[in-house]
Order: sequence, then structure tokens, then C-alpha cells
Amino acid sequence: MSPAALWALALTLAVEVPVLVAFARAAGWTGWGRALVGAVGVNVVTHPVLYAVSTGFGSPWQLVGAEVAVAAVETALLVAGWRVRSREDAVTVALTVVAANAASTALGLLVL
Repeated sequence: MSPAALWALALTLAVEVPVLVAFARAAGWTGWGRALVGAVGVNVVTHPVLYAVSTGFGSPWQLVGAEVAVAAVETALLVAGWRVRSREDAVTVALTVVAANAASTALGLLVL
């Protein structure tokens, strides 16, 4: 992994993990440990792939599409890992993931 990719991952983790853990704990979906492992884990899985393919993007719409795909994967993994049962809670997880990803992407575009 290049130094730029590591910085991007560090930024992603710094922004997204607190958001995801806070929502998981506030909603009572899981304990601290599982919330932290889930939040870090989904980013460690998805971020390197997104970073690698995004270097070839020629349009902002490609980034939007890739972020939508990442949010779908992260949501599915978190719903399963956190044992979220209700449809309403799964939608809340999805919205939380979208918000966290939007924040980290926006900050990344500004500073990296």
C-alpha cells in the first residue's frame, strides 16, 4: 500500500469509525468491542479496493457510484456483524454508513 493510500485509510478510519461506533452504541445494536471491530473491519475491507479503482476515475459520477457500492457492502456486513434484526434498524445502519462515507470522502477530497 502506498503512503498516499495509507493516509487516505487513516483519514477514513478517523472520520468513519467514531460515527459508526457512536450510532451502534446509541441504538443498542452491539457492545463496544463488536462495534469497533465492525467499524474498522468494513473499512479495512472496502477502502483499499475503492482507493485502487478510484485512481482511474475520469468523472465524479464514477466516484459516486463506487461510494454507493461501498456503502451497500459496508451496510450488509455491519447488519450481519452487529446482528441488526429489524428493517428500520437496517435502514438506520445504511443511512449512518452513507453519512460516514460522505463525510470521509468530502474531507478526503479537500485535504488529500
